[in-house]
Amino acid sequence: MKKLMILGAARTQVPIIKLAKERGFETIVVSCKGGYPGLKFADKIYEVDICDKEKVLEVAITEHVDGIVTDQLDFPVPTIAYVTEKLGLPSIGYDCALKFTNKFLMRNESTKLGIKNPKYYKISTLEEAREKCLDIGLPVIIKPTDSAGSRGISVIRNLTDLEDVFEPAIAFSKENCLIMEKYIQGEEYVIAGFASNYKFTNLAIGKRQLFDIPGVFIPNVTLYSSSPENYIEEQMLKTNKYLIEGFGLKFGVTHSEYIVEEGTGDIYLVECAARGAICASSHLVQLATGIDVNSLLLDVAVGDVEEIEIQDIESNVSGYLLFTLPKGFVKEIRGIDKIQSVPGVQKVYIEPIYIGMETKVMTDKGNRMGPILIKGKTKEQCENTINEIKTLFEIDVETSEGIKGIIW
Repeated sequence: MKKLMILGAARTQVPIIKLAKERGFETIVVSCKGGYPGLKFADKIYEVDICDKEKVLEVAITEHVDGIVTDQLDFPVPTIAYVTEKLGLPSIGYDCALKFTNKFLMRNESTKLGIKNPKYYKISTLEEAREKCLDIGLPVIIKPTDSAGSRGISVIRNLTDLEDVFEPAIAFSKENCLIMEKYIQGEEYVIAGFASNYKFTNLAIGKRQLFDIPGVFIPNVTLYSSSPENYIEEQMLKTNKYLIEGFGLKFGVTHSEYIVEEGTGDIYLVECAARGAICASSHLVQLATGIDVNSLLLDVAVGDVEEIEIQDIESNVSGYLLFTLPKGFVKEIRGIDKIQSVPGVQKVYIEPIYIGMETKVMTDKGNRMGPILIKGKTKEQCENTINEIKTLFEIDVETSEGIKGIIW
C-alpha cells in the first residue's frame, strides 16, 4: 500500500481524500488544528500548518510517503513542491510553484512569455500605492501578492478609497506586499486543464457570472464546456496552453482565469493556479468531459505514470451555482428536497445552514454558500436548471430592514 500525503482537510479536500482511499492508498492528512470534515476519512492525521515547509517535510520523512497532493487550495502548493523536491518524489519544483502562487511573479513570468497583462506594480506602502495609482491611472485593482479566495481585493476609483482599503488588504499578505494593476472591465472566463511530463491539455472552458453586489468581484455561476464557442475562446485556449507549458509545469491540475476587455476584445490574464478550482477538479471537469483529473493527479503524484495521453473527451456542460444571504438571522428554509430532484442537479452542498443561524455580509469567496452542481448537454439546459432552482429554493432572513431572501 502506497502512502499518500494530502495537505488540507477542509470540505474541498474531502473528495480527493476519499478518492485516495478508494484507490487503495494509505492517507496521511496534514491540517492545522480544527474540526475539518476531511479528517474523519484519514488513516493518519498530523496537526501541522500546511504552509510550514520544514514541519511538513519532517512528517513526510517520518511517514516515508510516496507522494503529496492537495486540491482547490493555493497555500500548500509551494509546500508540496518544496518537500517533494527535497525528497526526490514526483515534483513540479519549488520555483515553478511560486510562479503559480505569487501574483507578482506570475505577472512577471507571463509578461516574459508575451502574455497580455494590465499595467502593474508591486507595492508595500501607502505612499507607494498613491504614486503608482496616479501612474497607472484610475481605476486600479489591488490584491495581496500571496493570498487567495478574493481576500483583500478592492477596486480603487479615487484616492480616498485607497486609504480606506490599503491596510486591510495588505494584512492578508504574508510578505506584506500588494500588486496594483489597471482595472480591466469585461467578461471573465476560467479554464481547467491537466499537465503531465510538461505537456498540457485544456479540458474545459467556462464563462463566469458575478454576484450583482457593488464592490464585490466574486463569481456565483460558472458553466464549463469541453469545446470553445467562438474565436475568442479558441484564442484563449491557445494562450492558456502556451502559458502553462511556458511556466514549465511538469504535472498536475490547473485553473486559469482570463478577462476579455470590453470594447477591444483583448484577452488579459487574471491569474493561473497549479491546483483545481471550486468543485472543478473533483466534479465539474469529469461531468463535462468524462475525464477524472484527480485520479490522473494521484497516478502522477506517486510516480505510477509519467505521461498521460488524454483522449475521448466527452461533450457536456457542467457548472455550479452559489449564493449568499443578507446580514441577519435565518428564519425559514424551504425547498431543499425539491431542488435535489430537479433534472440536471448533480449534488447539493448547502450545509451548514440552520434556523437561527447568524449571517454576515459577504467579503470574500469564503462567505459564499453552496455550491449546487449541475449538468446538461447544453448551456441552455443548465441555465433552465438554474432558473428552476432559484424558483424552488428559498431562505428567509430576518434583517434590520425586514425579511429578505437569497442573494443569487
